[in-house]
Amino acid sequence: MIRGFYNGVSGVKTHSFGMDVWATNISNINNVGFTASIPEFKSIFYQSVANAGNNPTTDQVGLGSTGATTALSFYKQGSMMPTDNKLDMAIQGEGFFGVLDSNGETYYTRAGSFGVDKEGYLVDNEGRYVMGTQNTLSKATPSKNALQIFGKTNSVTPYLDAYTLSELGDLDLGDVSSQGRIKLPDFLYLPAKATTSVSYKGNLNSESIKEQVEVAIDEKSYTSNLDEANKRINLSGQITPNETIFEPKEGNMVRVNLTDANGVKTTLISAIDKDGNWKIDELLPSTFDLTKPLNISATLTTIQEKANKEKFVTELYAENGDKNILTIDFTKRLPVTGNSTIWDAVATVTAPDKSVISSSKGKLTFGDKGTLIENTLGEIQNGQTPLKIDFGSQTPAGYLGFTSTPNPKTISVTKDGTMEGIIKEYYTNSSGNILANFNNGKAFSVAKLALYHFQNDQGLTKLGDNVYAKSANSGDAIFYKDAEGKTTYGSKIASNMLEMSNVNLGQALTEIIAIQKAYDANAKSITTSDELIKTAINLKR
Repeated sequence: MIRGFYNGVSGVKTHSFGMDVWATNISNINNVGFTASIPEFKSIFYQSVANAGNNPTTDQVGLGSTGATTALSFYKQGSMMPTDNKLDMAIQGEGFFGVLDSNGETYYTRAGSFGVDKEGYLVDNEGRYVMGTQNTLSKATPSKNALQIFGKTNSVTPYLDAYTLSELGDLDLGDVSSQGRIKLPDFLYLPAKATTSVSYKGNLNSESIKEQVEVAIDEKSYTSNLDEANKRINLSGQITPNETIFEPKEGNMVRVNLTDANGVKTTLISAIDKDGNWKIDELLPSTFDLTKPLNISATLTTIQEKANKEKFVTELYAENGDKNILTIDFTKRLPVTGNSTIWDAVATVTAPDKSVISSSKGKLTFGDKGTLIENTLGEIQNGQTPLKIDFGSQTPAGYLGFTSTPNPKTISVTKDGTMEGIIKEYYTNSSGNILANFNNGKAFSVAKLALYHFQNDQGLTKLGDNVYAKSANSGDAIFYKDAEGKTTYGSKIASNMLEMSNVNLGQALTEIIAIQKAYDANAKSITTSDELIKTAINLKR
């Protein structure tokens, strides 16, 4: 009877312990990163009620129960809650973030509600530093344009320090002992990389375009005789193909303009014959002053090929952060002789204020198949940086580059260099890299979060604030390694997410009901044992 009494008492205490654990779980149901605990019980000890003998069955009576442990349910993932903070992170899988307190102690948590302190370090809600591997940061000198965009000027002293970093998309975590604080500078800057090479692929349209033109006739190709007494002039000449007149044809009109010293003008007309000859024998106006030399000019009206013109405009990145402009003007050289086509080229680099930085002239010669066979366009300067202009080359696979065929103009441009970049925002990818997104479209890793594991998660010591400390039972924190010895997460990081408590409310309420019933039963065993004791005492009466 006495044993039954004390068994009931221990049962009540044990289930009070269970109730405390499940009540704690329910109270933390909306707590970010909270891990539910499962109460586990054990019997205390047993007492033999008979002497040792050959009885094959047990003859022991238990003497109560007690709480054994509170097992942590790390095996169960909490639900994900989206947030507006790009530095909020959730672990999808196993593992822990590491946080460093002001005393230099490292703790571990699954609560990824992070922000930045006044010095730019990544911290949790209690101001503990989040641990990871930092990319190399160094102070930078932004351009005036970058300072203006960021809202700072050199006239403000001191102005905010700017940093730059190594251009890496992914960082490799070192060992556990090498992890440290993560700094996220407010002003992160990528200096411009000047464009040193521009490559063109495409086609210059060499299609012949003809139109009616009026071309000056060389004064050396004709003669003039003036009869002053009769005020009569005789002009004659022959037109042959040359650099300005390509295909003279019978019937093309010759126009001769005459002007005397007093500015009186007249125009005389003729036409060329099949041999290109022409002549004029005409009376001059009576008002003409023939005492002084006349000004004579002659033109030929004909239909001939017009020079094709093309223009390419390409933006260049300058080392000082400016965006210079490369303009290449192409003019098809006429007349076309032989099987080759020649384009005269003028390349000009101008600054944002339209001032000319550098220019170069040359020619591009294309063969009968339209492929480039010669380029004499010289090197040009992009600010203080030499700029190479590439129009293609012959390779074993064939010609790659610029062509000139009677087809519409096409162009594709490839260039190196990058414009300067200013930090827009930070965000985290699934590999744990905290990336800086710049306004030039580039993104590089500033740091990589450390994700810690333990041989025995259940051995961690709970400290409150959803953090844990290592213990002799958990062992030291470790990193997972792949077959090549490289550090791997074994989990993923979700950005703009927080892992909520993994407490299952339905399970918790069910367990409370079961504990309540067990508590009532143990209380009943106490009262029953008490009645039995009273009955035994009353037997003496």
